Amino acid sequence: MVWRKGFFCLAGMRSDVFTDYEQIAGGYESGDKTYPILFWLHGGSGHRGFLEGTAPLFKRMWKAGILSEMVVVTLHAARYPANYLDFQDGSQHWESFITGQLLAHVRAEYRVSKDRSGTFIGGISMGGLGALRLGLKHLDTFGAVVAFEPQIQPTFEAEEGSAVRDSGIKIYIEVGSEDVFEFHRGTHFLRKALYERGIRHEYRYVYGADHVGASLEWRCRDGFAFLNRLINPPPPDPEVENFRRRFR
Repeated sequence: MVWRKGFFCLAGMRSDVFTDYEQIAGGYESGDKTYPILFWLHGGSGHRGFLEGTAPLFKRMWKAGILSEMVVVTLHAARYPANYLDFQDGSQHWESFITGQLLAHVRAEYRVSKDRSGTFIGGISMGGLGALRLGLKHLDTFGAVVAFEPQIQPTFEAEEGSAVRDSGIKIYIEVGSEDVFEFHRGTHFLRKALYERGIRHEYRYVYGADHVGASLEWRCRDGFAFLNRLINPPPPDPEVENFRRRFR
């Protein structure tokens, strides 16, 4: 397990807003392997221990083979309601920073994927919303988005979605049925919009789960297992192929 810490400030940001990021990759320094990148976005509490707190989970998933080793990048963004957006007043530029300078810097400095098929984004709560915003907007940058209990509120309109559908981006969204902030309402709205537009995705409405608590660990394992299936696709299943042949 290798920890790397760095400090990287976006030029033009307000002087009291900086971006401190960290990377972890098991076995990174023991070979010449190229790793996938995961941008792992924290929630609205904005605490600076997000990656340290979730690193043991990544270690357990890597050891168990649930998730392939990768470089995980977490930036310490502002607290809610930053939402990983570029602010209209020009004071903060989180979206531009992540998809521009930070991505370019990580790719230049580390042995990581240079294309979208190995570049992923995920997050929890505000970070889940940020991951969806960035992943579904920058379709040429990210190959998959994994959003846990995203901070979504229902709206009355949704875009047609052909660009998302045609891009082939892989989408995983989940939420607890007892979410104290009722984010299950907005998440279900998104799931319905995706389904009605023919946009393939995986959705989990987790019975009895709330916004915090012990369930988050195994819920994260489920979500990252989805990501691992994209990195390491299972071989064709002869039983499925034979079954489908009977109904063609």
